[in-house]
Amino acid sequence: MHRRTEDRRPTRRWYRRKPVRRALVVTHRWTSLVLGLPLVLETTAGVILLYRAEYFRATHADFYAHTDSAHPLGLQQARDLVRQAHPEFSAAWVSNDGGIIAVGDTGYTTAYTDGVMGWLTNLHDCAFTCKDDPGYVSWPAAPTPVSEMNGGELVLVVLGLLMILLAITEIVVWWPGFKKFSHGFRVRLGKGRFARDYDLHNVIGLVSVPFVPMWGVTGAAFYLPPVENAWLAITGGTTPDEAKYSFTANPAAPGTPVIGIDQASSAALAASPGTVRYLVPPAEGTDYYSVSIADDGYQPYGARAFFGGDRTVYVDSHDVTHVSSVDAAPEPTANRFYSKVFEAAYFGWLVDGWWRLVWVVLGLAPLALLLTGISTWLFRLGTKRRRRKARRA
Repeated sequence: MHRRTEDRRPTRRWYRRKPVRRALVVTHRWTSLVLGLPLVLETTAGVILLYRAEYFRATHADFYAHTDSAHPLGLQQARDLVRQAHPEFSAAWVSNDGGIIAVGDTGYTTAYTDGVMGWLTNLHDCAFTCKDDPGYVSWPAAPTPVSEMNGGELVLVVLGLLMILLAITEIVVWWPGFKKFSHGFRVRLGKGRFARDYDLHNVIGLVSVPFVPMWGVTGAAFYLPPVENAWLAITGGTTPDEAKYSFTANPAAPGTPVIGIDQASSAALAASPGTVRYLVPPAEGTDYYSVSIADDGYQPYGARAFFGGDRTVYVDSHDVTHVSSVDAAPEPTANRFYSKVFEAAYFGWLVDGWWRLVWVVLGLAPLALLLTGISTWLFRLGTKRRRRKARRA
């Protein structure tokens, strides 16, 4: 009895000396166990969707078959041809992708809504609340009483914030101390299941730490902008200026002709050189073109199909000299880093398909962490049960 009492004393003193660390460890453990599975489903679906553009191009190879020509069609000609062939089709936008020009409708209905890829898109992007995608469920789409978000959006925000919390607590769980710092990077393969899985859990969590908060912050910020504002404030940025995304066309006299798509493209390229990837002509209630341009050098959104483009330029539909480049105004480095690197890294579009394999490996880290975490938890649970039986005996 005396020996058993002495064995428990160091543990009790450790709890008293480091209550904050103990609380973070417990928070990490129970948060992972309770919300781990939804998080794994979200991140695993995201891993597959990293290659959604490549998947579409591979499954629609005939769509991308084109011939070389000394006089290729322009965006204006492409939309005019579609209107002549299909007058009933509401051609609302044009896109230059992989040597072909795509013309889309006002509903932005694309092949991504088909089959398994559409189902995964609905899961990852909307938590099954996107009405036009497979897998839509009506009850999560209802507004929640706590915010303007619907149930699915609220779930995605919670999962994003959860990833940030897990990243913070993971560092605390992993930290071995200065004297045993090198032990934090080892995996004891010959010391039994618990030692192996415990070490794997810590090392995998540490390696994925740079990516996990990135996915958490940007994922939550899509539906909860204050998350982005908080991140920018912490990193030295400022609240994004939403006014730069607004544009007012100059008053035009009655009968003034609307400039064509090709003229608007030329005006946009004069203001921001590059390649036109995506263009939206004036719609009902607007008097301007929205032109997305890909940089000839660094292209953080270059891998995106149809809606690619790294800079946006607005062009007055009646005056080619009246333009506004969204990215022309100076902004803090933290803001530019968020929009051009941090947010683009969420989708993996800033690198090619081979480098995106790094995203795949780290995107599967939550699954590996869930499995190793459950393994160590079950081992501890079994050990406690055996000790209780031994005490009774």
